[in-house]
Amino acid sequence: MSNARRLLLEFETEEVGVRARDNAKMRKALVRAFSDPSEIVRERALIAAIDLGDASIVTDIRAPLDDDNADVRVAAAQALAWYHQPRTIPALIHGLKDSNTWVRSHCALGLSKLLHGPIWARIPGEDIDIIHADFPEMDEDNIRIFLHKLELSEEAVDQFIMWKSAKFEIEIDESILIKETEGKPIILSAAMTEGAEPVRDSGLSEEVETILSELPDEVRASLPSEDLRRLTPSTARELVTSLTAKKPKKKAVRVKRVKRVRKKKKKPLAREQLIEKIPAEVRETVSEDVLESLSTDELEALVAATPEVEEAEPAVEEPEKKKRKKKSGEALPPVDEEAIEDLRWQGFVDKYGEEKADLLITVSPEMLEGIPQEQIADMDMDTLRSLIQALEPR
Repeated sequence: MSNARRLLLEFETEEVGVRARDNAKMRKALVRAFSDPSEIVRERALIAAIDLGDASIVTDIRAPLDDDNADVRVAAAQALAWYHQPRTIPALIHGLKDSNTWVRSHCALGLSKLLHGPIWARIPGEDIDIIHADFPEMDEDNIRIFLHKLELSEEAVDQFIMWKSAKFEIEIDESILIKETEGKPIILSAAMTEGAEPVRDSGLSEEVETILSELPDEVRASLPSEDLRRLTPSTARELVTSLTAKKPKKKAVRVKRVKRVRKKKKKPLAREQLIEKIPAEVRETVSEDVLESLSTDELEALVAATPEVEEAEPAVEEPEKKKRKKKSGEALPPVDEEAIEDLRWQGFVDKYGEEKADLLITVSPEMLEGIPQEQIADMDMDTLRSLIQALEPR
């Protein structure tokens, strides 16, 4: 697996784009990723193409605009629109007839940057067909009349005619890109940001922006802008509701019990030793699948929950405080599998917090093996959700 593909699968899109700026090998790998078998890799590669900051990449982005996957087409349209180069005009006009609303929206935005005047998203389909077919049987005067009817500004009409005569193969204009990046600083010093209002994404509608303003600033800052641009008012409301919903409190009794038992632990035991310490009566109530899925910490907690471990109090005890002994033939209470899940959840809470714990508890221990804990701790919630979706069996 190439280094670029690995980084894209880990959602390190910005890292790939930055490295590709000065590394020809990484740049070639980025372009190859536009046709990768994985739609996730293709989509993230096109987003990384924006972080590349090189307008010449638009020549490689035209093909992904016809991808079978809608998310990939959205990312391609977004990248083409961001660079706003004249040579992208035929592709952007083609994208106005895409079946996906977001593809059409990004293409319309890109055309608005290049050809001022009309609301491109509202141009009738038959007019789009005429433009895309290169104005069949129309001379320049009739083309000008046609474009004026679409409400293009006089300057935009002149530019379009000039670009059309050159078949839109116009030299890459880096000055537009420089102006775009310099106008939107990526990093601000603490002195500049102190007391300032959080920066909002200008690509969002006013209604979506109003809904997202209900989120705390730190939560809003953790959401990728390329995903926010896809929100509609209804999906924005769903997102805000899911991120602000109060999580149900877990029973404190079980948490305290686990912590008390762990304090008694003097020497860590191997997994096989812990399983052997579970009484036969308890083993009979636990399925092999559940037992295999338990981590070492969870096995320790299960062993500690049996009377045998709880009896291991100080060696000297007062005569009147007799230990409760198991009567012959008396069955131990069955192990509550829900309680075992609570133990897993609490382990995640201790390491990553409640919000991540609620996501991680839905994934089997086998699926989480091999993912470093530090990586999970560093992930934002959106990235973690995407990772869990990728881990789900298909």
